[in-house]
Amino acid sequence: MKTVISALLVLGANLLGVLPAPVAAQELFTGRPVYSEPGSGLQMPPGCRVEAPWRSRLASTDLEVWVVDCGGVVHTWMLRRAVLELVDSKQARLRFHILDDRAWPGETPGESASVQCVGRGDQDTGYVVIGAKWRGTGNELHLTAAQTVIRADSSSQKFMAASLSQVDCTRFPDREAMLRKLQKATK
Repeated sequence: MKTVISALLVLGANLLGVLPAPVAAQELFTGRPVYSEPGSGLQMPPGCRVEAPWRSRLASTDLEVWVVDCGGVVHTWMLRRAVLELVDSKQARLRFHILDDRAWPGETPGESASVQCVGRGDQDTGYVVIGAKWRGTGNELHLTAAQTVIRADSSSQKFMAASLSQVDCTRFPDREAMLRKLQKATK
């Protein structure tokens, strides 16, 4: 009885505007599969898109890191890649299982949220910078600052915190534009 009365009081307070309305939870995609079909490409969740420069493979593993735009909200996904079927010598049906998903509202995929980073010294991949600021020199953009740095940890299959001093990030806008153009031409 107390639970019912409490629920009615909260509902009444919300209707009168005394309490703030509940905030809608951000949809996360952990545990979901993404399929890749040779004829139709990636079968992304509705409203989500990823471009070639927003993807990075972790060396010597079946793991990948993607920066994904889902309805205007940037997500970073750590995924496991699996071959489902070899179609021919150059094509296969793939399944990507989303192991970890982080949402970053207000960021821009490929710009302020980027996978174009490697570990300093070891050149390891799987680093993502969030809130990135870039400085241009010629056809290259070098990272000057970032609010957050995370790395894909293959042993825990999750993103872990990292520091800006651990990464070296360089973007090549001309190459990114060419990859986007090629991707759109194949659709």
